[in-house]
Amino acid sequence: MAKITVGKDGRLVVPALSAAGHMAAQEVVVLESLDDGLALHVARPDVQHAYIEVTTRCNLDCAMCVRNAWTDAPGQMDWETFQAAMRSLSELSNAAASSHGGGLQRITFGGYGEPLGHPRILDMVAQASALGVGVTVTTNGLLLSGAMSKALLAARVDTIIVSLDTMHTQAYRQTGLTGGADRVLSNLVALSELRREQHLMVPRIGLAFVVTRSNLDELAQLPKLAGTLGASFVLVSNLLPHTPDLAGEILYDRHEPLPALPPWPVRSGDYVLYGVARLPRVKWGAERRCRFVEERAVVIGWDGAVMPCYALMHSYPCYIYGRRKNVTRYVLGNVREQPLADVWMSEEYVRFRAKVRDFRFASCVDCGIACSFAENNDDCRGNTPSCADCLFAQDIIRCP
Repeated sequence: MAKITVGKDGRLVVPALSAAGHMAAQEVVVLESLDDGLALHVARPDVQHAYIEVTTRCNLDCAMCVRNAWTDAPGQMDWETFQAAMRSLSELSNAAASSHGGGLQRITFGGYGEPLGHPRILDMVAQASALGVGVTVTTNGLLLSGAMSKALLAARVDTIIVSLDTMHTQAYRQTGLTGGADRVLSNLVALSELRREQHLMVPRIGLAFVVTRSNLDELAQLPKLAGTLGASFVLVSNLLPHTPDLAGEILYDRHEPLPALPPWPVRSGDYVLYGVARLPRVKWGAERRCRFVEERAVVIGWDGAVMPCYALMHSYPCYIYGRRKNVTRYVLGNVREQPLADVWMSEEYVRFRAKVRDFRFASCVDCGIACSFAENNDDCRGNTPSCADCLFAQDIIRCP
């Protein structure tokens, strides 16, 4: 192992590491002070997945949605902000390709609004596809009409994920929408048929289902429904409650896992594939990992703000095993004000990712000490924000 020494002038003397494949010439290194020494983190332009929230407005008002509890002002991404985001992502991907052969792989239009409600969503999808990356759109499916489906295929979207669960069905009734569930199902059948007629393997269709105590018995019906709709995967998530009444609906205090769901046949182009259901964990455990950090993902809000993950993209209350927690939005920069590469490779962001990767946080859920730190984005180790009780990191809460 190469050793770093301290010279007589107090400076660190670092041996050449490029031969070992650790760093290349001209790469930037962020130095972090730890309790027992120092750590070096290479700052690379290696974003692979960008989540873009083009709007926080929605045509539904689901009881479980964070929009009912957050303190953020609603908004919609303007074209100038989107262009700034696209320029930054393009520059970042080109820099990554030239430095270490990687680059941006996927853009997901999602967040906590209805992307298809944005007046320029088709232009946005087309421009994202032009970068040569995969494009995912998450939607509640109400606006996924025949014309919209054809336009999305023309814009080269390759994955469409539709939320379909009891909470959405209830929202249809609350908004006075007659036959809302039937409309969504009809839209998905038409999309699948359109794909078949054009002999396409894409877009892949996925279903997002939030499982609760009230709808647990519906879980077993998902494979058959997915097969009927031509969906190749089902993403099941637990509920993150934002109100005391919904806190009683959680399932992640069960001793037994969720029942396994069998695969189902799905026609894709000239092939028959088998769909799969991705189930969440239902019990707090020792293993904690952040999929956003592992996948080198970044979140861009409707106002251009850059956040590290879905959990920290808004300010809102939630209930973790019945305990109220106030989450504060964690903004690291803004694409309207500076290139995304500068934000991504900033000292703060590099150190934050390193801390999450090693998960140097407390474990608030199983700590056993009632303290005030867990009421906010803090922990007893001095971390702000803290991922100490993040249910995303437990794979209990999942997002597309």
